Amino acid sequence: MRDFVKMIAELFVVCGLAAASLAVVNMVTKEPIARWEKAREKTALRAIVAGADEFKELTAGQVWEVRRNGRRAGFAFLTQIQGYSGPITLMFGADADGAVTGLQILSHTETPGLGAKIITALFRDQFKNKRLEQIVLKKDDPAQGRIDAITGATISSRAVAKAVRSTPYPPDQPRHGQTP
Repeated sequence: MRDFVKMIAELFVVCGLAAASLAVVNMVTKEPIARWEKAREKTALRAIVAGADEFKELTAGQVWEVRRNGRRAGFAFLTQIQGYSGPITLMFGADADGAVTGLQILSHTETPGLGAKIITALFRDQFKNKRLEQIVLKKDDPAQGRIDAITGATISSRAVAKAVRSTPYPPDQPRHGQTP
């Protein structure tokens, strides 16, 4: 019985040290990670809307008004959707007419070699210059579809298309039966 109590006490001490270590690591890395994510966000904004002078944040970390030469040129959106293996975080821009100007996948946990191909330029460039309502997989609607799904990764492809298509545009007005 005495050995059992000693083992429980040792386990308690080890777990306490592990928890304290994790807390210290979290405290030390929290700020650098936040700075890195903010820098990644700014880089993505510049990549999805070429030639923009200014990004005016409308909804904290989600919607930006894009300005060029002092005039509204469109909007940029940060959104997240469930993919095959987990959440997909993406950012895209749309011009004043509602056509996509660029798309960046910021993070995902999709299957390497299959769903992970959503990050390739070959897939992402299909969205450029298409109006939001035109973003439908050819596989889902052969007559209206404009986006080729990645072979073997339809769920990932469909998730990206749905995330872009279902975004309210302009941001202050509902689309596709959504309520504000």
